[in-house]
Amino acid sequence: MDAFNDSLGDIPHSRDPAALRVKSADFSWFSPIMSAALAGRLAEVVLSPRTEEEVVRIASACARHRVPLVARGAGTGNFGQAVPLAGGAVVEMLGLDRIVWQKPGRARAQAGIRLGSFDQELRKSGREMRMHPSTKRLATLGGFVGGGHAGVGTVNWGILRDRGNILGLKIITIEETPRLLELRGDDVNLVHHAYGVNGLVTEVELPLAPAYEWLDTIVVFDEFERAAEFGLALATQDGILKKLVSVHAWPIPRFFKPLEKYLPEGKAAALLMIGAETHEAFEALARDFSGTVTHCVPEAGLYEYTWGHTTMHALRADRSLTYLVCIFPREDTLGAIKRVHARLGAEAYLHLEYKRFNGYMTAEGVPLFRYQGFAQMTRLYKAFEAEGVRIANAHTFLLQNGGMKDLDAAQINFKRAVDPHLLMNPGKVAGLDDLPGGLSGAALEAAQLPASGWVY
Repeated sequence: MDAFNDSLGDIPHSRDPAALRVKSADFSWFSPIMSAALAGRLAEVVLSPRTEEEVVRIASACARHRVPLVARGAGTGNFGQAVPLAGGAVVEMLGLDRIVWQKPGRARAQAGIRLGSFDQELRKSGREMRMHPSTKRLATLGGFVGGGHAGVGTVNWGILRDRGNILGLKIITIEETPRLLELRGDDVNLVHHAYGVNGLVTEVELPLAPAYEWLDTIVVFDEFERAAEFGLALATQDGILKKLVSVHAWPIPRFFKPLEKYLPEGKAAALLMIGAETHEAFEALARDFSGTVTHCVPEAGLYEYTWGHTTMHALRADRSLTYLVCIFPREDTLGAIKRVHARLGAEAYLHLEYKRFNGYMTAEGVPLFRYQGFAQMTRLYKAFEAEGVRIANAHTFLLQNGGMKDLDAAQINFKRAVDPHLLMNPGKVAGLDDLPGGLSGAALEAAQLPASGWVY
């Protein structure tokens, strides 16, 4: 490491213990299992490149000195993507924060740009990102592509891996003489949601959507089943502009303290972003489902109570809670939601995000429950899957065991080509770059949870 640090020249870097602790962590504290499995994992140096040329120098130095590295954006991922398992270097990409260019309908930016800043700049020309995570204010473009999956806007545009949602990527290989590669078309999915194991992303090109006037809107319902029916009806009403359709069974709304005056005791709630142009039509639909609109204001960050933020608010109120991530079936979405709620709703509080997935509308579920151990987790996995609901394993840092990434031979071969010394995020790809001694304890048990994963 001393020789490696000496080779960095004027590239900003730190070995301060406090900085190492902060920059070696992400939001994997959402999972009690992940917290235990990742405890004590620290980098040995934090690198803060300011230019693409400095990223190239870092990649070369890591290859020459065989130093493991983990790329980091804002550290808002919750699957352990940014946690270094083998020490080495954390490469913080926040210094690469420029918009490279913007053209009609698309834009290209550096990987370290904050999504909030990116979207704000796009809106000056009447466009916006098609989708973003609930962590938009903090998260980076490279982090979203490398570890994200879907988010606000997915109800219209599908998930990130759907064709056309990522137009291009530039990556730097981890070799003594690094190469700059441009990936386009289906090849972008070699890197998307790969936890940063397949090259250092420096630029991303995205398609854009029209920027509408969005209204943050809350609708409450006496019964969760009615809220779920309304959510699907709204999601599939193509004439009504919407960007977010998020439905929550009671007691989840209780955790949203700043919104409590809009969320009556015992009511299920839908948190929505509705286009102002079609709000009258939306209100008519809400009345059809006996919903009561309790809040409607110009966009002010309501999305920060949905997607991953729902779990964060719940955990801040009650650290005994944890979560699952599931996809309800295409063929019987509402039927499966109602069966799961009737069978398990007293234990697992349903949180639904309506989204397009492979071209059709369905719901992603992020149910919350009080964690009682692996036996309970295994039972819940099996109970959901018995109703036709597919589970992604949110409690393992192993890429292929998570169930949200197809890791086939082509992707393994690409990994070997761009990272021949297996230095990028080692330990995240089972069977390829296993850590010495293998998995044990919580990490091993989590990897063995019976999750079916997504089908793309």
